[in-house]
Amino acid sequence: MSPVNSISLSESNGLTFLEIDNNKATAKVSLFGGHVLSFVPKSDGKERLWVSPHAYLNGERPIRGGVPVCWPWFSDDHGQEKGALPAHGFLRTQVWKLVDSQDTEEGTSITLRPSFTRAQGFEYDCNVTLQLIVGDTLSMSLITENTGTVPFKYNCALHSYFHVDHINHTELQGIDGDYKDKLEDWQIKPSPTPYTISGETDRIHLSAVKNTTIRVEDSAFTDVNSEGNDSLVVWNPWLSAASISDMDPFGYKHMICVETSLTQGKHLEPGESHTLTQVVVPR
Repeated sequence: MSPVNSISLSESNGLTFLEIDNNKATAKVSLFGGHVLSFVPKSDGKERLWVSPHAYLNGERPIRGGVPVCWPWFSDDHGQEKGALPAHGFLRTQVWKLVDSQDTEEGTSITLRPSFTRAQGFEYDCNVTLQLIVGDTLSMSLITENTGTVPFKYNCALHSYFHVDHINHTELQGIDGDYKDKLEDWQIKPSPTPYTISGETDRIHLSAVKNTTIRVEDSAFTDVNSEGNDSLVVWNPWLSAASISDMDPFGYKHMICVETSLTQGKHLEPGESHTLTQVVVPR
């Protein structure tokens, strides 16, 4: 379909991008992965998302940065040996289709769907839709609908990489409860107060955190509002960034992942649907 006036199409290295420019914000979305790469509100002109300068933007690998769509499993939680299936599922390496776009008072509305939702590791009938609204805020809703005759369970995440001026001057507010620490054999630990990052961090917070504020230099910079989640993931590779081929060794200083997630198994009966939503709110 032809996009609305606020959307233009661009191509590079075989990938197609949606370039959104309205009176509230600019944004960029890759159809490879259904992947939001940029969100710049015109209220302050500051980028809210982080993309690695070494990200593969040619379809060879998932894109490092922005907002990867993880589905139908998170990390390697697919029930098979690690590496047997792609980490974070198989939607972030598909070419998605633009099925609808509208210019509204809220901003630019975009509806995307992946090419397929049934593959090794998840052989159920379902529809997956990603709905975006680019306006004063960036709203992203990942909708999963069971169109088959048997129930299924799945996990998913909006794996957002947020830009910060410097991780040493960054604090997260609004996160409480216990988390599972991937770096320490999944030990259960309480959320830190204050919540700052001073080393490699990979945590699955086990409560449905709804409102998180990313503070930079003692000022609120970005709110991350979540709905439909059962957990929140916080990740920063710290010095391990040097071992990640598509990441700058010092890229960890300028990003923090705050991921609206389902990690505890969402059950859908035939005919049921579920919506996972993250709203990025500039402060």
